[in-house]
Amino acid sequence: MARTCGIRVGPRRFEIVVLDGSPKKHRIAAFKTGEFRGGDDEAASTLGEAVKELKIPVDATSIAIDTGLAAFRTLKLPFNEREKIEEVIKFEVESQLPQWDIGDVVVDFVVQDHVEGETNLLVSAVPKADLKRVLDLCSEAGVEPLEADLEATAMVNAALGADVCHVDDAQVLVHVGEGSTSVVVVDGGKVRSMRAIHVGAFAAPEADKSEKPEKSEKGEKPEAQPPTASEATPATESAEAAVALDPEAAQRRLGNVVSRIKRELGRTISGARTANPIGAIYVCGYPLPELVGSTLMDVPIYELDVFEEDSGQPASAAPLVVAYGVALRQLGGPSIETSLRREELKFTGTLERVELPLAIAALLLATLAGIFCMFELMQLKGRERDVKAWRASAENFLIGDPAKGHAGNLSQPLTDLDNYLKKYKYDDANQDGDPERSDWEQMQYERMLLGREVKKLESQLGTSGEVTLPQSALQAATLVLGVFDANKEKLGRFSIRMLDATYVQGTGGRVDTVKVMLDLSFFGDTAVDATVAYDQLEPALRAQPWVTDIDKRGSKEFDEKAPAKGIFVQGFTITCDLTKVPKP
Repeated sequence: MARTCGIRVGPRRFEIVVLDGSPKKHRIAAFKTGEFRGGDDEAASTLGEAVKELKIPVDATSIAIDTGLAAFRTLKLPFNEREKIEEVIKFEVESQLPQWDIGDVVVDFVVQDHVEGETNLLVSAVPKADLKRVLDLCSEAGVEPLEADLEATAMVNAALGADVCHVDDAQVLVHVGEGSTSVVVVDGGKVRSMRAIHVGAFAAPEADKSEKPEKSEKGEKPEAQPPTASEATPATESAEAAVALDPEAAQRRLGNVVSRIKRELGRTISGARTANPIGAIYVCGYPLPELVGSTLMDVPIYELDVFEEDSGQPASAAPLVVAYGVALRQLGGPSIETSLRREELKFTGTLERVELPLAIAALLLATLAGIFCMFELMQLKGRERDVKAWRASAENFLIGDPAKGHAGNLSQPLTDLDNYLKKYKYDDANQDGDPERSDWEQMQYERMLLGREVKKLESQLGTSGEVTLPQSALQAATLVLGVFDANKEKLGRFSIRMLDATYVQGTGGRVDTVKVMLDLSFFGDTAVDATVAYDQLEPALRAQPWVTDIDKRGSKEFDEKAPAKGIFVQGFTITCDLTKVPKP
């Protein structure tokens, strides 16, 4: 059973969800929410304690970071291939991000649709420094995330896994964070727009920031305001975060937050370009009063519930939706293809976990290679001994050993070969023979000397092929008669009344041939039967490779006064090329 973990690392809080099962059938094995206190060291310690408590699978863990860290842009490219998009995306979007150096950000994208060879993209950019700060926090806590997503994309993945987004309607997905609120418009199951509202549950809206702090009648200190999204990071050591607001001030501030969020959601709905009408707004994250259960521009607002009944979730599971979406993607559930751990930040620090296995594998590979080379060297030496024995046997076969009374098979020693063999004869004193040639090269050289002498003898005997004999008329006639004999069952009763074979010398580039001329008679009950037998003769002859041409003459019927029925043919000529006769 697969086990994955998703962690949302926000500016002030974190949520952890551990899933067991498959993408279609799974349950929450463990979950935990908590708040960061103090600086980076204390934040890492807090997260590390939660990791150890839940015993999360560190090799299958991914994280989601604050959407407020990202900037979103739309882009259109004139091609559809994802590999090409990966290559040019940073250069194409650079002009739309003047606030950052393009080398200092990680650029990710979501494909919205393809139209006539063009691709519409929703591009997100996150500063590498902000991403690295979160990754370092996780590393200090004992977790090396495989992937990193934004809260917005993780929320979409959770909604897709719960089948909240359908192809025939549109929705607005909202995640309320500590310092920012993620807003995603989904139409027909595809992301159409994505943005971050820089106000959250712990960040006061601009209306509150513009107000001056007032002193109470008792001379108490003014109300402490939480840091903004850019200031509220896990490393923030702010005394203001520890100051608790009185219930009335907290209620008033949350009311302002809800008003600001509703105002921005109204702008999003008014400016949304969707093919289907927006049917609902789904909210997750930090719970805000007067938001869930209300309506906005006649669109109802619901809590985003992505969990199955009795799947292990708490009573209020809205804060766990983002962490659940990250874990579900790691489990293999439906998701949009995004990755912030690209370029040089991807899999940072994972090499330390595989150094020892790689070293052991390299050592085993080197050992196996050494053993293989030893066996190959032993086989090579054995083959060298075989070649030496082969060479010695060949030399003894040719010239023998006169000192021991063994005669060789060369009855008339050949001068060049005999001199070479005697000079470099293989024996106990001379193990290498010719020092300029290997054993195999010596055998090849001896074969060349022997072949040279054979050609000399063939030239003297006239069998070298330089002088050719004329083709035999007798052989051609015999071959033709052999065809008649082989097909006598098909030819029926026939008579060869005349046979003549003539040798024809080739001229003007033509080859020599033999022409065989025949006078034939075919017998049958009727002339038609005799003609059928005659027609079987030509295919049988043309099937022979040495038959180059057939002059088929017309047939004549026997005289009516003749005692037998049949046909006769005069001058049936067959042209034969005896060079094409298969040699036995």
